[in-house]
Amino acid sequence: MAFSGRVEEVSHMRGLLVSFEGRSPNLGDTIRVRGGKILGRVDTVIGPVDSGLVHVHPVSRGVEVERAIGSPVEIAPRRARDKRGVNRHRDGKKTNRNEGGRSRDDGKRGRGPNNTGRRGDSRKRGGVNRGRNPRYDGRGSRKNSRGRGRR
Repeated sequence: MAFSGRVEEVSHMRGLLVSFEGRSPNLGDTIRVRGGKILGRVDTVIGPVDSGLVHVHPVSRGVEVERAIGSPVEIAPRRARDKRGVNRHRDGKKTNRNEGGRSRDDGKRGRGPNNTGRRGDSRKRGGVNRGRNPRYDGRGSRKNSRGRGRR
């Protein structure tokens, strides 16, 4: 049996409590008035197995929660994503990954015997850690950290 329900009352968070029959909806499913306006998303399912409630929160803009009480509801079908728009920019042009970005040799410039060019490895540079906080050692971790302590 598919999900079918009815809005029972307004929750303490100004969401909607919906009684239902059939399978419980998944968290995040969109709930709408049967055949019409979207009410919101499923926040949680609460209560006993035989008479559970669905908490719909946040409620979509423009929905008056008091007027929704008693309305029959259903799970809205998922919208299909447009597959051809995956690699498009706002102007509609298709691009490759390398176009307009870095060229292949950008990361290899300036490497010498004392500079391997690896990120965060400032020990090989042979100088002061310019622009770095002395509490960090370049490996991404805090030096001498013992719990949270004062920072």
